[in-house]
This record gives sequence, structure tokens and C-alpha cells, in this order.
Amino acid sequence: CLVAGDPAGALTALDSGRGLALYAATETRDIADRLVLAGAEGLAARWRAALPGGDPGPDLRREVLDTLLAHAPSAGLLDPPGHAEIQQALKDIDADALVYLVAGAGSIPGNAVIAAADGPPSYLALPYLVLDGEVGVERYLATAAPRDAAMAPGADTGVELADSLETLCGWAWHAAMGPLIETFLRRLPRPAHRPYRLVLVPMGDLARIPWQAARRPDGRYAVELAAISQAASARMLCRSAALPEVAPTPTGLVVGDPDTTDPETGRHEVDLVAARLEAYAIRQAFYPGARFVGRGPDGASRTSGAGTAAEVREWLTAAGPVRGSMLHLACHGYVRTEGDRPGAHLALAGGERLTAEELVAVMGAAPERAVGLVVLAACRTGLSMNGYDEAYSLGTAFLAGGARSVLSTQWSIPDRATSVLMFMFHHYLRSERRPAWAALRQAQLWMLEPDRAIPDGMPATLRAGLSTTGLRDVVAWAGFIHWGQ
Repeated sequence: CLVAGDPAGALTALDSGRGLALYAATETRDIADRLVLAGAEGLAARWRAALPGGDPGPDLRREVLDTLLAHAPSAGLLDPPGHAEIQQALKDIDADALVYLVAGAGSIPGNAVIAAADGPPSYLALPYLVLDGEVGVERYLATAAPRDAAMAPGADTGVELADSLETLCGWAWHAAMGPLIETFLRRLPRPAHRPYRLVLVPMGDLARIPWQAARRPDGRYAVELAAISQAASARMLCRSAALPEVAPTPTGLVVGDPDTTDPETGRHEVDLVAARLEAYAIRQAFYPGARFVGRGPDGASRTSGAGTAAEVREWLTAAGPVRGSMLHLACHGYVRTEGDRPGAHLALAGGERLTAEELVAVMGAAPERAVGLVVLAACRTGLSMNGYDEAYSLGTAFLAGGARSVLSTQWSIPDRATSVLMFMFHHYLRSERRPAWAALRQAQLWMLEPDRAIPDGMPATLRAGLSTTGLRDVVAWAGFIHWGQ
């Protein structure tokens, strides 16, 4: 499409492929069960009867497909939006452009395929956006690749990852963010009320790059020059943008380092002591009406709840404004890419798991429940479980279920630094009334500021580690990504 001078066609092609991956990931029931849920019991019986004989035949397949597309809640993912619809979505969420990042291969350059809020579709050739042979990028991907290993108590993500990020950040600027910020954005009028804002849809392994940490040769990071969000696809962005905004409230559900000990086996995850302090401080300072479950600063499970999967499921489906619209999860997150069924889950009290597939089903069953913000202060919640496409993750599952905004992570986030970053995020969200994307960016800028001002409300338990925690280190602040509105 690009060779033919058709960037609009390129956008449609890219979103069609991403839509297929997301649809396959979010529709977890078998065909017959989905037909029954769609009210087509007779068609389900015909399908089951035809399967033992081999190929059911094109006519029956077409009838089944038409029925599923008419009733499946995620069928819209298969319908790529037109440019006008993308433009409206960008205006609704106050962003300047949606950018698909596509890596090159061999002699074929990479490209940024762009839908701007104003103006026609376009593209920007990125000859250095190539992964093969880039030693620094390959080292980072290999270092960040382990997705199932638990962190040691109180440990950061490791020297090797931090070192690989140093090289990666320079490459990310040279390969993509430099041209986008200094060539594409400079063509646009500068917004008077906010920084430039880009929504990225990185394809394949590009989704694992912390683009907000792309570093200009003078040392400035991309996050200092523009606001950067991500989307799983243009269609997913349009779906999120079209949902009514949810007003923030001082209520919600805060989960703090639940005791994951399995009562049958005695197995448990490592403790996240700083996550307990983080969750408790956030609840006390910003959400006095929220329910706190898990373990408090003293290490004991709260009488209000241990932080079970059932408590999270109940909150996600409970109606009424008293429940609030914010969910903060300070716990362990895992991604499994091996085996026949890749998956991702949150580790909760009693060794229970809350999977991405279950989240989609639970939230899909309560479409009237308005969840404004989900903060996944857990490791690897933004990483895909499907090796063939970096599109579907725990974070995407919440978006597919209707959450308006989601914060997720790209690697094993360091416990102490994350606690400070999360407190500052909620500070800018609640005390300064910034939208979620702006609150995250401001919190990341605060981490980078050498003469940062400490809010009066930050408790002593979090202040105590500020002088010994490398807040400016890329590994400390760049792992979080904003998705959605």
C-alpha cells in the first residue's frame, strides 16, 4: 500500500491483521458454546453434529460465522475503522495522531503509518527501524524476555536489564521517536493546553520497546517532549474513545500485596513489602472511601478482605456509584508464553489466579459497570502472551472489558521505585485533576527531576527510600504505559 502511495489502505491492512489477533485472543469459548449464548441452539446442534464428519462445509461455516459476528461482543474488532472515525476518536481523547510503527527487514525500511487528528493519512519512512542485527535491541529483548520468573524480595529488575536499556534508549530515538517528534510533530500546530500527544500501535517486538524513554543525543527523553500512549489497534482505540467518560471518585478498590500462600501446597510468591506501603498510602491519601484488601503495612491481611480473585471479580461487576470507578492492583503479574495455551494472570490471595480470559468474560457480562481506571502495578502486565503478535495482554483484557484507561507494565518493575511513581501518579490524578495519561507523564517527569518537590501528603514510609532509590534510572520510571482514553 505504501509503495502504491496509499497510506489509508496501509492503515486498514494493519488494523485488519491486529483485529484478527485480538479477536482470536478475546473470544475464548468454543464455537458451539458461543452459538448457544447467541441464542442459536439449533445452529449449535447442527455444528456439533457436522464436526465428527470432518469439514462442516462452506455453507454451514458461513451461516455460523454470520451468526457469531452479529452477536459476539468483540466482533467489532474485525472491522477496521475508517480515517474519519480514527480522527474523531483522537479528538475525543485529545490526541494529535495515531501511529502504527512497523519494523523493516533487510533492505525494506521501517515505517510510521500515521492517522492525524487533522489532515489526511500519511507515512514516514524510518530506515533505522530494523530489529535484525541491532545488537543493543537484541540484548534488551533477550534480557527482558523471561516472563515467568519471580523477582527476589525488594530486588530491582537487575543490572543487566538496566545496562541494556542504556543502549536501547539511544536506538529508539534514532530509529523512530526522533523523526516522529522532530519531523512529523513540528509540522502540526502546537497545542496551547497540553504537550503534543501521540498514540502508538507498535507491531511485533516493537511493542516491547519503552518508546517514552527514547533518548535524544542531548540526554532529553521523549517523555519530556511529548505525551505518549499506546493502543492495541485503531479499532480498540475507537472503542475506548466512544465510551462515556467516567468521573473520578474517592472510592474504588485497592489491592495491596495479598498473601498468595496456597493452603494446600504451601507455595507462595515473594512478598512485595513496598507494594503494601504503596497501596495503603494511596488509599489513605487519595481514596478514603475505597475498599482496601490484601495486606497492610504491618503484613497482616485486612479484615476488609484478603485480596482474593472473588473480591476483584465482585468489584468489577457490582453496580452502583458507591463501588467507585478505580481499581489499583499492587501484586504479582505473570505471563506464560510456552505450551499449547499461552496465558497471563494476576496472583491473588490463597494462591488464586485471575486470568486475562476470565477478565474479559467477567467484564463482558456486566457492560453497564463503568470502570474508569485500572492501574496494574504488577510485573509484565503489558506484555503479550501470544508470541505471534504483541497485542493481547492483561492490560488489553481490561480494555476489551470496557475499562476507560489502563496503566500496565513492560518488565519486572522495581518494587521501591514503583511505589514512589504510583503515589505521584495518583497525586497528579486526584490532587491536580489531570487525566490519566497526563498524570502518568507528570509522575515520570517528577522521577527525572533532580530537584523534585515532595508533596506534603507523601508518607514517611515512602519518603524514607527516596535518597537511596535510583528514581532517574530508566528501569525505575519507563516501564509503565498508558492505554485508552
